Amino acid sequence: MRLIILILTTFGLILINGCTKKNYEENVDQVPGIISGTFSRSIEFEGETREYLIHIPISYDSIQSVPLMLNFHGWTMSASDQMYVSDMRTLSDSEQFILVYPQGTKLWGSTHWNVGSWTTGSQANDLDFIDALTDQLVKNYNIDEERIYACGYSNGGFFSQELACQLTNKIAAIATVAANMSSQTVNNCDPSHPVPVITISGTMDKVVQYDGSRPEGTISHNNTLDYWITFNNMDAEPIISDLQDINIFDGSSVTLYQYLNGDNYVEIEHYKIVDGGHDWPGTFGNMDIDANTVIWNFVSQFDINGKR
Repeated sequence: MRLIILILTTFGLILINGCTKKNYEENVDQVPGIISGTFSRSIEFEGETREYLIHIPISYDSIQSVPLMLNFHGWTMSASDQMYVSDMRTLSDSEQFILVYPQGTKLWGSTHWNVGSWTTGSQANDLDFIDALTDQLVKNYNIDEERIYACGYSNGGFFSQELACQLTNKIAAIATVAANMSSQTVNNCDPSHPVPVITISGTMDKVVQYDGSRPEGTISHNNTLDYWITFNNMDAEPIISDLQDINIFDGSSVTLYQYLNGDNYVEIEHYKIVDGGHDWPGTFGNMDIDANTVIWNFVSQFDINGKR
């Protein structure tokens, strides 16, 4: 799978980067002022310079606290790649949340997030990096610490699951696209509160298989959902809705599964992209839904104490 991920992801990035250009400021002052826009910044962590992109929404004034969305890239990708795959900056401006794209480190020459399983051998202390990064962001900005969310694509989605399990004192809700859970994540999962989860995955994904992959140490998507359904103590039978097939040319359709009545009134939503691949819906692949919008609309209903 490592080789397949590299080839497919690299191909995708060539297409993305071929039609976009940087539109954020680099090497800005590390002590941010109250300025809206997108900036490249870094922090020193365990002797390394760890980078991230940050978008400050229009009208941010430091007086009113705002939510924070952490958005994680996939294997071989970068923070800037993820910003184009999942460009939530317009949402950030309209919904008033701070948006951060952290940058992973390299394993076998490719950027990654350490989730165990197929990333076994990684020395990256990514959990503590995100812990330190959120502390720094809370120090620099007026962030609502009860509304810190994590989402991610592929390896970044696996890492969002890891954060829900291991950084549960900070993460209020998570969203994953084209991702399940790694075996190591689920075996060591120890959340301290019910966790709202939204997942979006294609049944024909050849990179992250919907039914999981034993050699790569990934559990199936259904088992991923089952873990959170059981942990959250919610209704086992979902409400199932076939969504309108708006784009008949994308080769896929969407079925929504909603699991309700969890502890603290948390919920789970699963957007099953029938015949979908390793997609970020609304950007490439399935075009019946916009992943950015459905993710925000879901997670924003919750804080770390449950449904708001």
